[in-house]
Amino acid sequence: MHSEENEKDGRTIAVQSESEMSEKSNYYSHVRHDVLAHIPPNVKRVLSIGCGEGQTEAQLVARGVKVTAIELNPVAAKVAAAAGIEVICGDASSSTLSSSGVLFDCLIYSDVLEHIVDPESVLREHVPLLAPDGIVIVSVPNFRNYSVFWQLFLAGHVHYRDAGIFDRTHVRLTTRRLIQEWFSNVGLQTKEIDYRVGRTRDRLFSMASLGLMREFLAQQVIVVGGRKK
Repeated sequence: MHSEENEKDGRTIAVQSESEMSEKSNYYSHVRHDVLAHIPPNVKRVLSIGCGEGQTEAQLVARGVKVTAIELNPVAAKVAAAAGIEVICGDASSSTLSSSGVLFDCLIYSDVLEHIVDPESVLREHVPLLAPDGIVIVSVPNFRNYSVFWQLFLAGHVHYRDAGIFDRTHVRLTTRRLIQEWFSNVGLQTKEIDYRVGRTRDRLFSMASLGLMREFLAQQVIVVGGRKK
């Protein structure tokens, strides 16, 4: 078993990688500790897009945070609701939240934008729901990972999987620069970038390269943003 680590500001935090989590649990029911690490302790209201069974969001509920979530899968939505999460069962782009007048301190898109045909439009729809000093957390698979180059250009064949970079349900490619471009186009600015490097050999290589290669070694990337000032 390998763990995934946060290589940022010289600190290393071990967490499970997406592929490891998918092997231990089903697609909808793991806790994203790496995402939780970016949520400030003083948040009061959170909107999570694609919460699955709400295991990550339940951690916030336990802290006294009011969590609203949108989940397309009705079975997963029912489980999340039982955890004290206010769940809207439906598509991310068809939410009626904009008419509620509620503002959120944090918007979470945890491995969901790559499953949406027009993710920029979804972000644009939700930005008005963000409080003035709120943050947006986007976690996506990193298509600049060396495994993409290996499979596409060297092997000439892609082995699709049930989770990870080559998840068979992905409809969009995602990279750090793409997320930053979407942010800029909808009125957000990047505050933090967190590359999630998994395998031990990749972490060692990243350290040996003084971090210069980590964007090609990371399996996931988390981008945190806020409103442009």
